[in-house]
Amino acid sequence: MNPIDAGTRSGVFQTATEMLSQMRSGAISAVELLDQHLDQVRAVNPEINAIVAIDEERARLEARSADEARGRGEDKGILQGLPMTIKDVFSVAGMPVTGGLPHLSGYMPESDSEVVTALRNAGAVIFGKSNVPEGAGDHQSYNPIYGTTNNPWNLARTPGGSSGGAAAALAAGMTPLEIGSDVGGSIRCPAHFCGVYGHKSSYGVVPVQGHVPPGPNSLRKAEMLVAGPMARDPYDLELLFDVISRPVERSRTSSHWPLPEPRHQRLEDFRVGVWLDERTYPVDTAYADAIEGLIKDIERLGVNVRAARPDIDTDASANTYFNMLFGEFCASAPQKMYVDSKTAREAVGGNNGRYGEWIAAATVQDLRAWQGHLEHREQLRTIWGAFFRDCDVLICPVMSTVAFPHDHHGADHVAQLARTIDISGEKRPYLDNLKWPGLITVASLPSTVIPTRRFIGGLPAGVQVVGDFLDDRTTLRFAQLLHDRVGGYEMPAK
Repeated sequence: MNPIDAGTRSGVFQTATEMLSQMRSGAISAVELLDQHLDQVRAVNPEINAIVAIDEERARLEARSADEARGRGEDKGILQGLPMTIKDVFSVAGMPVTGGLPHLSGYMPESDSEVVTALRNAGAVIFGKSNVPEGAGDHQSYNPIYGTTNNPWNLARTPGGSSGGAAAALAAGMTPLEIGSDVGGSIRCPAHFCGVYGHKSSYGVVPVQGHVPPGPNSLRKAEMLVAGPMARDPYDLELLFDVISRPVERSRTSSHWPLPEPRHQRLEDFRVGVWLDERTYPVDTAYADAIEGLIKDIERLGVNVRAARPDIDTDASANTYFNMLFGEFCASAPQKMYVDSKTAREAVGGNNGRYGEWIAAATVQDLRAWQGHLEHREQLRTIWGAFFRDCDVLICPVMSTVAFPHDHHGADHVAQLARTIDISGEKRPYLDNLKWPGLITVASLPSTVIPTRRFIGGLPAGVQVVGDFLDDRTTLRFAQLLHDRVGGYEMPAK
C-alpha cells in the first residue's frame, strides 16, 4: 500500500543540512534540487495528497536567483536555495491560503506571514502548500477544497492533523523542511503518526501573524497557538527554529529571542522524567509498550531516568485547556460552527464524556470565566516550572494512539463528538486524543516529538520530550543527542 519507491528517489531523503552543504560545495544547484523535489511530488503525491498547491514558476525564478548569487559569492541566508513547502494556514503572497475553509477557497493573500518572511530572508525557496483539516481543527487532514491526505506508511490511515500534509510530505520525501502550527497537538500528532520530528515551541517564541484561522489579516495573537519546525532530522529542527524564532515584527526590538542555552551537552547528564500512567489520560497498551522500549534504550545509555510528574490536578488542567481551546476556536469559527457549538450538549455524542459540555460552555463563557482560565494557566506554568527544577526533560505520550483509520463523519469539534477511537480494544471518545497534547499546550511549554523507532502494526510511534517554558533548546538538544546514539527517522517501508 506504499507509493514510495525508495530505491530511485533516495536523494530527496537527505537532511536539509546535507542538501545545503551540497549546494555550497557546488555538488548540486538550487534549480536541480528544486527539480528533484518537484519530481518526487509528481511521483508520490497523487496517492498521498499532501501537497495541494504549487507555484513552480516563482520557485524556479528564486532557485535560479540563489544559484546566480552563490556564483557571485553572495550569501543570501542560511537556507539559500533550499526548496520547501508551507502548511496551508500561513499566508504566502501569490499562493492560496485557506485553512481548509470552503469560504476561503481561492483566496490569495497579497503579503507573506511573518514566518514566511523569515524563511525568504534566510534564502528558502517556497514552492508549495501542504494540506490541513477544515479550520485546522482535527487530528486528520481533509477538507472540502483539497480532499484527504493519506499517511505514507499506510494510505488507509490518517497522517494526523492539523499539520498532516506537512508531516506526510516530509515522510515521503516531498520537502526537507516544513512549518507547522499547534494548539491541540497539530505539530506533535502528525510527527508522531508519520515518524518524523516536530517541535512545538514555547508560547510566543515564533510569530503566528498571518495564520488562518483566526482569519485573513488578523493581527491578534491567538491564545495557546504556536508555530514550530518539522523535519526528518533533529538538527534540521534547530536550524529552522533559529530562522523562525523571533519577536513579532511590529513590536520588535531585536532580531531574535535570547533563549537559554541547552541545560546539558552530554546525554548522560540529563535528568529524565517519564509520565505514562495518568488515570484519566488513556494510552493504548501497544503504544505505551513502544514508549517503554525507548525508555529502556535510554537507560542502557546510562541516562538518569525516573517516573515523575508535576504536582498538578490533571482534571483541572484539562478543564482550563478545553475551555480555552474551544473558546478560542469557536470565537473565530464561521457562523454556523459557532451556532452549532452553543448547543453541543444536545449534538449526537454530546454527552460522550465532558466534551459536549466543554464546547457549549466555552462558546458562551463570559469574561470573568475567561480571566479565571487565564489565571489558572499561569498557575499551571508555575507548578511545571517547579517540576523542571528537579528534571531537565519529561518524556510522555504524544496522544492516546498511533495513526488510526480515516473517519470523515463531520468536520468540526461538534461533529467529532459522534466519533470514537480504539484504545486498547475499548471504544473511547474521539476527543480523548486531545488530552496529552493539551496538558503541555495549556502550560505554554516546548515539546519536541521524536520517533521511538518502534512500530505498531507497521505504523510509527513517537513521544513528546517536554521542557520548561523557554527551554526549547534543551528539548531540541536532547533529541539530537538521542538521535546520535539510537537513530531517528526511517523511510516508510515499501
